[in-house]
Amino acid sequence: MIRQILLGTIVGAITIFVVSSVWHLLLPWAETGFHALPHEEILHPALRMGIKDPGIYMFPGIDVAKQNDPAEQKRYQEKFLQGPTGLIIFQPGGKEFSFPKLLMNQFLFQLLAAFVVSVLLAMATPAGYLQRVVFVGLVAVFGSLVIDLPYWNWYGFPANYTVEHLIEMFLTWGVSGFAFAAMIKPKPA
Repeated sequence: MIRQILLGTIVGAITIFVVSSVWHLLLPWAETGFHALPHEEILHPALRMGIKDPGIYMFPGIDVAKQNDPAEQKRYQEKFLQGPTGLIIFQPGGKEFSFPKLLMNQFLFQLLAAFVVSVLLAMATPAGYLQRVVFVGLVAVFGSLVIDLPYWNWYGFPANYTVEHLIEMFLTWGVSGFAFAAMIKPKPA
C-alpha cells in the first residue's frame, strides 16, 4: 500500500500541476475577480508610506482591544456601512519576483496535498474506479467549501471569484482523480 500511496502522490501531483497550469494559462476566466489597482500611481506611494509591515490589513479596522465595547462596535458598523470595505494583502516589496521559485513552491504544495489525498484514498478504498475518482473530487470540494465560502462570507471575496475557484478545484482535482484512482486501488479481500 505504501508503494501505491507514493505512486499516487507523484502521479497525482504531476497531473494536478498540469491541469492547474492549463486552467490558469489557457482559460480566460481563470483570474475571475482579480483587478489591477486603479490609480496605482497615486495609491502606491500612500500604501508604502502608510503601511510598514507585511500582513493582511482589513478596513475599516476595529480596535481589537475594544472590540467588545458597544461604542467601538457602533463606530465600526457606521464605517462599515459608509464603505469602502476590504482587505489588503500587503508586502512592502523590495525583493525580486521569481516566477520559477513560485512555480516550484506551488508544485511542492500540490505534492503535499497529493500525499494527503493519496493517504485518504488508501484508507477509504472505495471499490469502484469512478467512486475513487469522485472521492478525490469531493475531497477538493470539501477543502474549497471550508476555505472559499468563509472568505466570501466574512471578508467579502467576490462571488464570481469564489464560484470560479470552487469549479476550478473540483475540475482540477476531479480530472486528477483519474490518475489517483489508477494508482491507488483497494486491497484484495
